[in-house]
Amino acid sequence: MAVNPDFSAPLIGITPVPRDVVTGYGPDRADTAVKGMIEGVVRSGGVPIVLPVCDPQLAATQLATVSGLILSGGQDLDLPGATGEDRWIDPPRDLHEFALVEAAKEAGMPVLGVCRGLQLFNVSCGGTLITMVEGHDAGELHASERHRISIAEPSRLADAIGADSAEVNTIHHQALDRLGEGLRAIAWTEDGVVEAAESDRFGWFLGVQWHPELMPAVPAGDSLVDAVAAEASAFAGL
Repeated sequence: MAVNPDFSAPLIGITPVPRDVVTGYGPDRADTAVKGMIEGVVRSGGVPIVLPVCDPQLAATQLATVSGLILSGGQDLDLPGATGEDRWIDPPRDLHEFALVEAAKEAGMPVLGVCRGLQLFNVSCGGTLITMVEGHDAGELHASERHRISIAEPSRLADAIGADSAEVNTIHHQALDRLGEGLRAIAWTEDGVVEAAESDRFGWFLGVQWHPELMPAVPAGDSLVDAVAAEASAFAGL
């Protein structure tokens, strides 16, 4: 069968979530990407490319294959001062993704940060995190226990969803504290937690504290993937 690649579609890199899995040959470790994220990139007109965790020295070469980057949610960042015996962390993932972010900054590549992705980008810019926020992890109830956020105008987020407020899910333990250099807060919860930030210091960046891949049918869902896909197309000259 002939292969006819669509060279007009932007390639979007997705960082995976490392997880313990059970296989037919026993337990293993896998770099996973949730179906909602993959399908969201396809709906946006992009081609999803999962970038597995590997030696950070290979990150720039990995990134050379794509024209946009989505920093997925998942584990908490392993930072000094973070506490709790049940912390879900993956230090090799941290090292790999920090290297990807630095390569993306150097290239001026468009980046969408999702939950942990926003936090990681902020830390990479010299910012800090609140290492434990209570009451912001709805877990399996994320679809019903959404909360309202207010959105600054003008901002990339307001442009993407066409509104100055939204209902979003909440599945996180950490949150932005001091903003990193070049970042601007653009959305907040009613109790003042930063829910989104943007930057053009290194290229196009938009980061949100919620998980758009889990709410594709609402304005703050797929429209964010659409936004980074459009920027990736422009970055690639498509």
